[in-house]
Amino acid sequence: VGGSPMARMLAEMAATLGWRADLVDGKDFGPEDADQHTMVVVATQGHDDEAVMARAIEARPAYLGLVASGRRGDAVLGYLADRGLPKDQLDNVKVPAGLDLGRTTHTEIAVAILAELVQLRASGALAVRRAQDQQTLPQKTRQQKTARQARSAVDPVCGMTVTAAEETLSLSHDGSTYYFCCAGCRQAFESSPAAYVNRLPI
Repeated sequence: VGGSPMARMLAEMAATLGWRADLVDGKDFGPEDADQHTMVVVATQGHDDEAVMARAIEARPAYLGLVASGRRGDAVLGYLADRGLPKDQLDNVKVPAGLDLGRTTHTEIAVAILAELVQLRASGALAVRRAQDQQTLPQKTRQQKTARQARSAVDPVCGMTVTAAEETLSLSHDGSTYYFCCAGCRQAFESSPAAYVNRLPI
């Protein structure tokens, strides 16, 4: 999920293994795009990470990885935990996604992620995860998908289009709610809202 060169490279390499590999833009990804037989790699690079991850978690995929630094990953997972997403699902998120190769290029990151997925598939770990989810799913309350469907908003700080949903970073100011792609944009707005409100399109 994402439009980065790494995401494109990963999809291409997965296809060479004979895997079905779909490349989906973050704003177009929803829980209906994955299931318990799917491996999902979120590579949205700070652009609406929290909202995309929340939708991915709802799908309960066999594997869910986030391409991000450990620090960024902790921030995203902490935010989702504060919003009440299930701890067992958050604990299963792999961040950073892929085998640890240290500082690498985007091509090498794609190799590291694909190698991890091959390793998990070959070991049978993904099948175990799916079986566990099948057992626990009936006991858990499903959140309504309609609440996540596609109202969009413009981040007043960076101008990026984001999903105007409950799990997206937001802030209320003068009776209006503003949505942000990341915590940095929200902090910038919070420190000086007047500098950004007038920049929004009418």
